[in-house]
Order: sequence, then structure tokens, then C-alpha cells
Amino acid sequence: MATLNDTLAFKGLKLRNRLVLPPITTAYGTPEGEVTDRTLGFYRQRARQVGMVIVEAVVVSPDARLIPRSMGLWSDGQIAGMARLAKAIKAEGAVAAVQIAHAGARGPASDTGISRGSPSGAVMAPGEPPTILSEGQIAGIVEDFARAVARAREAGFDAAEIHGGHHYLISQFLSPIINGREDRYGGDVAGRATLALEVTRAVRARVGEDYPVLFRFNAVELMEGGQTIEEGMALARLLEAAGVDALHASLIAQGGWRESSSGVRFLQSTSALLKEQPFGGAVPYAAKIKESVGIPVIAVGKLADVQEAARVVEQGLVDLVAIGRQMIADPETAGKVLAGRRDEIVRCTECNGCFASIRKETGLTCAVNKNPSGRPEY
Repeated sequence: MATLNDTLAFKGLKLRNRLVLPPITTAYGTPEGEVTDRTLGFYRQRARQVGMVIVEAVVVSPDARLIPRSMGLWSDGQIAGMARLAKAIKAEGAVAAVQIAHAGARGPASDTGISRGSPSGAVMAPGEPPTILSEGQIAGIVEDFARAVARAREAGFDAAEIHGGHHYLISQFLSPIINGREDRYGGDVAGRATLALEVTRAVRARVGEDYPVLFRFNAVELMEGGQTIEEGMALARLLEAAGVDALHASLIAQGGWRESSSGVRFLQSTSALLKEQPFGGAVPYAAKIKESVGIPVIAVGKLADVQEAARVVEQGLVDLVAIGRQMIADPETAGKVLAGRRDEIVRCTECNGCFASIRKETGLTCAVNKNPSGRPEY
């Protein structure tokens, strides 16, 4: 029987325990997509006790940003700053991974003059409607992912995670709610997975067979017309066959179509479980993904409860447990969970103020932890 304190080895990586810091958007980067001292402070604090850190979504091109201050790896000039970040994480004893992403139609209005891209035109965010990507444009994005992962490897990251969840670009293609294409990028699960598989294969071709590649995706979309868990299981098998080394099973917890004040219909969704939902509410879906594949699976979503985090690993439901929002509120949560010191955890109130804060110039803030970066406030 495995425990949270056990090591885990896969694809040349050795994690000192089964806890993961998932990608948490900090918005501490510069407008040019560079790492800052606040970025380093945030990750250094939280790398001290987890087995693996997955750095927040780092984007593949200037128009791929999730937020205005998304960090990037679209340029060789960004490698040096990312190398500082990888080195800082590894110095604390954690495996350093980085998530590579493209926001697509869910990103902010681009400052490059390039319209946000979409599989079939669904509106995902305020502003101008997105453009439908051509096959040529999609091919360019696939190459952008491959180049960004190669830069991550050059920067010294131990692994890279492709972001295919939370209704960002790859997830938009995977979702039956959003993807209405009638070409090879649409249709059934396999068709909608075409972009995800092309990105995976292009990355593998660029960095070789030995470099660990993870993939984050929605195991299920808990909304009308959304991806079912059965489709999520089928997708997991496709990703494993394409060369993914571990799966990070998230979900769309709630969402639906809304209408703006100007009459524009748009899709609003979130991966955050509701406050009234129990700890471990997403685990049954991650466990189904684990049943479907032979590679490690990470569960995420309200797993800061000591007993629940321990249970899901001890029962073999998943291999790794990711703790996100709670690690913002208390950077020492992982150590307290590993030691069974439940009563010492400074609890996240689940107010979701952190989500609202990342689009502001101040970057990530927390109602519980007044200085999440551990650095002097700017």
C-alpha cells in the first residue's frame, strides 16, 4: 500500500513524496512574459515540501496569454529567466515541471493585433468574438508548443505539462460543447482529440523519447452537453498511446451559456469545486482515468484535507495528489499534510478572491495569506 510519504519514480523522474503543487496562476510575471523575483519567491516557498512543482501556464506565443502577465517561452530570450525559476525549485528538493499553454478564445484581448483563435467561433471571454482557426494556423500553433517545450528543457525543467484543460485552446477542441468543427479536428472523441495528439507527437519529436511529458485535461465536464467520463477515459487512452508519461486529471466543475449586457452569448465555466462540495469531490473521476491507463495519474480539486489526501493514495485510486488554492493560503500545507498535522493547517476560505486577483496589476492576492510571494510588496 502506497502512502503520501512514499517516493514515486517514472520516466527518469524520482519524486520524494506523492504531493504536487499544481499550476497556480500568479500574474507575477512582467508584461513581456518574464520571470520576476516575486515569481521566484512564490515557487521557492512552496517547493520545500512537495514532490513536484508544476509551474503555472507558460504560453507559447504573445497572443496565447491566459492573462496579461502570463509568463512565456515563445522566445529564446525568455530561457534565462525560466532557468532561474527551475533552479530555484530544484534547489528546494522538488522535481521542477512547467505547464505549456495557449488560451485560445479564453484569453484576454491580444495586444499584438491578432484575434483570439477558436475551433469554431464560440465566445469564451469579453471583447471581440474569436476567429475560427484554419488548418494552417493550427499547424503553426502545434509547432509553437513543440518549440516552447524544447525551451523548457533547455531552461532545466525536469518535465513539461501540456495544458489541455479548463477550456483553454486545446480543451476547446476537446470539448463537445465548444468544438463544432466538421473537419478532422471535430466530431467524435478521436476527432476532437486531433489537436491534442498532434501537439503531443510534435513535442515528443522535438524533445525525444526520454524527456517526461505530462498532459492536463478535463476528465469530465459537469455541464449540459459536456464531455462524459467515458469520453474522458477514451481520451486518456489516446494520450497514453501518443506518448504522454503522466496524466493530470482535472475537470470542469460547473458552467453554462450566459448572455452579456450587450446581448452576446458566451460560455462561462470554472474548474473550482463549489464551497459546499466535499473534500475530494473530483477524485472519483480521476480514479476512473487511473483505471483506464497504465501511467501515473494526478488528482486535483479540494484535496487539502489530510485524511482525504492520504486515502486516495493509500487506496490506489490515483498515484499523486495536487493541492492548489490551499497552498496559496498556507505555503506549508504540504509538510503539515505529510506529517498528519491537520489542525495546524491555515485554511483557505474558498472565497476565490485569488481567481479574481490575477487579472490585476498587483498579481495574485489571498484573503488569508497577505503576502503569497513571500517577497516585499511592490
